[in-house]
Amino acid sequence: MRRVLSLSLALALALPASSTQTTSGVSKSVEVSVTNLDVVVTDSNGKPIADLTAADFEVKQDGVVQPLTNFSFIRNGPAAAPAQAAEPAPQAAPPPALPAYEPPQAARAHLVVFVDELHLTAVNKNRALKSLRKYLPTVVGPNVEVQFVTWDRALRIRGPFTSDMAILSSLMESLEHETTIGEVTKREHDQIVREIDSAVMAGATAGPTLLSNAILNLRSWCDQQAALVDTTLEALHASFAAVSGVEGRKVLFLVTEKFTPAPGRDIWDYLLYGTTRAGTVTSIPSSRRGGGTGDVNDLSWTLWDRGPAFRALTPRANAAGISIVTIDSAGLTTDEMLSAENAASVGRMDEGISQIDMQMAMGLLADETGGKTITGRNDLALALKDLEADWTAYYSLGYESPSAKPGVPRAVKVSVKRPGANVRSRRSVIERTPEEKVSDAVLTGVHIPRTSNPLRASLTIGTPKPSGKMWLVPLEFKIPFDKLTLVPQGGRAKGAVLFTAVSATPDGRISPVTTERAPIDVPESELAGLAGKAFTYSATLKVRPGPQVFSTGLTDEVSRLTSYVQPHVLIGDKPGKR
Repeated sequence: MRRVLSLSLALALALPASSTQTTSGVSKSVEVSVTNLDVVVTDSNGKPIADLTAADFEVKQDGVVQPLTNFSFIRNGPAAAPAQAAEPAPQAAPPPALPAYEPPQAARAHLVVFVDELHLTAVNKNRALKSLRKYLPTVVGPNVEVQFVTWDRALRIRGPFTSDMAILSSLMESLEHETTIGEVTKREHDQIVREIDSAVMAGATAGPTLLSNAILNLRSWCDQQAALVDTTLEALHASFAAVSGVEGRKVLFLVTEKFTPAPGRDIWDYLLYGTTRAGTVTSIPSSRRGGGTGDVNDLSWTLWDRGPAFRALTPRANAAGISIVTIDSAGLTTDEMLSAENAASVGRMDEGISQIDMQMAMGLLADETGGKTITGRNDLALALKDLEADWTAYYSLGYESPSAKPGVPRAVKVSVKRPGANVRSRRSVIERTPEEKVSDAVLTGVHIPRTSNPLRASLTIGTPKPSGKMWLVPLEFKIPFDKLTLVPQGGRAKGAVLFTAVSATPDGRISPVTTERAPIDVPESELAGLAGKAFTYSATLKVRPGPQVFSTGLTDEVSRLTSYVQPHVLIGDKPGKR
């Protein structure tokens, strides 16, 4: 039996209603959860300290000291220039036999540059990109790769991780020509301030009506800005999830501007000051649904406070193993309300309110995830150079979690026995379930293919066929029975295969991750007859035309072994086998 499911960037699997299966016997596995921490240790000058040993570290989880099981110092420098070949010595001995070929290791540090085009202005975005074009060539190489992500109400992953500076430079140059939305937000902000000025200065006759309209517009604007904050936080969460399965050090550069958890707070403060100073009645008709009276007071802004949402983002980053470096691309700024163009009539606009709100929120994201905040720096390249130890010279510590509590934040504190040393690491860890780890790896696989195939699984892609505006893509998976593990239960052998999948398009759109379970239940007497045969099941995907990447994971539910397959499919292309 075969089901057909739609994939509008949504991927689902049609599993057979019944399956025949086998295994090579009973197996019992015990999983040991190892928590890994990346720790940056610097001296008073910000230089990395590289000579510490495991005995110099103390790690506490929920206040309890944890013995270290893994320890290493990792240095990720750019690739060294190849040495010139020396003149061969006369009568040189035959060279030794070449070692067996080993595929290149994955990069040990991955940098994600999240360009928040929803809040950035074009000038500050391009200044940040120019600094990145200056800095990145000094650090990328075999051990450091970079990926760009942009957000402008649509989240776009701009290709896989790469250390190819030609690709990165071309991408950054193209991003400089993309539009941003920050200018629109600024114009709307300034327009509301002018409306408040006009209302307060209009006098007793027209003033109350103008003020009511100004507050109506302010409330509507705050609704819009709070919604933009919410969607930006969700876009960041999606970015975390996309690289959650990547191994090694992961650092996200959040390049943004005026990304505050309290949108409009400075205007509410300005409004309160202006109406109080002018003696204007501050009880006005409310624009909120349900009518009533809305008093303008020093807590009006709290209706749009998104501080809790910012705090909720840090566990998501820690669960994905990501440290956040927040970058305020505005650099050194002056009070714009002092200019003739933006001058306020009622009084001085305290822009420091929103700046402090943003700095506190950015500091929270950085501090809780073991990252750092860059603010008030016009030379971003120099600021990143000062933080370079975060991705080029750090310690990797591991310890066995004493008790499994998947999904629950566990407080972590790392200290070193070295006077004057500064230590940074994430302040909490969140254990992932085995199923979540597979989902993470599958999601990451759309951009970073995994070649692990312990189950010797194979995938055959049939010929896609049109179905209206969509296409049907048949898939057939096979796993040798002798690679699967079943558990005897009352004369039968039982187990299951979990199929986890996700799809992506070249423009960076990614579907939700889905998982289906194929149960296995056969009489023990039939196991011998399945030797040399393969467990087979089929799926039909309904997709839109064009190129697709299907990232899949096949997990033996008993042994927890997982094979990963990432076929690239051009709808209408010839069948292929991976």
